[in-house]
Parts: sequence; structure tokens; C-alpha cells
Amino acid sequence: MADRMTRMEVWAYFALALTNAAAAVKGQVACIDTATGLLNVAGAETTLEPMGYFDETTTGDGVTLVRVRLFRDVTIHWFDNDSAPDNVQAANIGSNVYLKDGHTVSTSSATGTRSVAGRVWAVSATNGVGVAMAIPA
Repeated sequence: MADRMTRMEVWAYFALALTNAAAAVKGQVACIDTATGLLNVAGAETTLEPMGYFDETTTGDGVTLVRVRLFRDVTIHWFDNDSAPDNVQAANIGSNVYLKDGHTVSTSSATGTRSVAGRVWAVSATNGVGVAMAIPA
């Protein structure tokens, strides 16, 4: 069996599309909406998880990337993506994914038999799935 090259990055900033018509203000709290995988402004919704501060003032269109200064640096590890229908997609950003094997992550927990790998931060056709690993305390 061949060794696998591993790739990781440390991010202090993050860019993602802002929810359509959401008004981001530089310096205010930016949240990932786990229901959509998009950025949103902080508010009274159970699917919003704070991640940092907006780095610019803009109104979202659901497509244009908006930069966020993260509360803390995040270490991203890149994994292979599972095949359909359990492949990780952009809408899964902010959600947990599961270990399928030693190099592949999946949206499927296989009915509770797979371990949580961590939280999705990026999905790339070139790099795979960027995951902040769920390291036990």
C-alpha cells in the first residue's frame, strides 16, 4: 500500500458567500449558517454559529465571497471526498462529516457506525474536503 501525502493549512481568515440580502458590517460577528452552508449576520436563529468578524461591509448576493477574520486560527486537513450520494458539497460547510476510511470523509454516518471527523470548512474539486478535525479534549 502506498503512503498518502497529507496536506494541512492554518487559516486566520476565511471567505465564503454571504446569504442573499444579508447586510454584513465590518467588525460585527459573522456566523456560518449550518442549514445553508453560507455566511450570515448574527441573529436569533438556531442554525447560526459564530466564527469571527466580518472584514468588510457589504450586502450578500449568495454568490460573492466575503472575508471573515476568525476568532482563532483554524487548522484545516484535506481529505478525499466520498462518492455520491454521500459526497460532501458546498452546502455542507459548517456541518460535521464522518470518517469513511483513513483518507475519505462522507456526509453519511452509516447509521451511527462512523466516527465524526470534524467540521467542513471547504470543498474543492482540486484539494478535496477541508476539515477542522474533532480532536478529543
